[in-house]
Amino acid sequence: MSDDPGNVTKGRAVIAWVVAPVVAIAFFPTILLLVIGMAPSIVAYIIDKRPRKVTARSIGYLNFAGALPYALQLWTGQNTISGVMALVLEPAALMIMYGAAAVGWTLNFIMAPIMSAYLAVQHESKSRSIGSRQEKLVKEWGSEVKGQAAVPAAPQKPVEQGMAEENKTFKGEPGTAEDPAEEEEAT
Repeated sequence: MSDDPGNVTKGRAVIAWVVAPVVAIAFFPTILLLVIGMAPSIVAYIIDKRPRKVTARSIGYLNFAGALPYALQLWTGQNTISGVMALVLEPAALMIMYGAAAVGWTLNFIMAPIMSAYLAVQHESKSRSIGSRQEKLVKEWGSEVKGQAAVPAAPQKPVEQGMAEENKTFKGEPGTAEDPAEEEEAT
């Protein structure tokens, strides 16, 4: 099998259309429990418009952490649809699963301003550090180190004068009209 992109796409199609349904049928009680228990993550995935789905991921990880103990309980106990219904109809189980998702939402709303403030402080500190280092270098080496030293420039001719010397004109600029009547209107 080569590394051809077509083969990779075919491999993913095989997984999506053959393996996934077989796994879903074989582990249907677990899939049902996770679909019910991770409903907040599914909603977050649908409403998250960012390309990397950061909000959905933060909620999904914590939601999965809340649903995993009940999946383990399902696997060690009655692994049937009636076992799933017994777990889902238990208020504490849903409270823990959805509460874990609520913690994910809370982290999502709280961490953005905290990280913004932290990065602003870090940026300000870095800016002060660079400024003090620059001052030390200026004291040691002179103002040329800053790149602001006065460098004499070679005298240059204005563009119109240089172009007139070459007998070239720009269209649409005053004094460069091709028609003498247009030139009189411009002056």
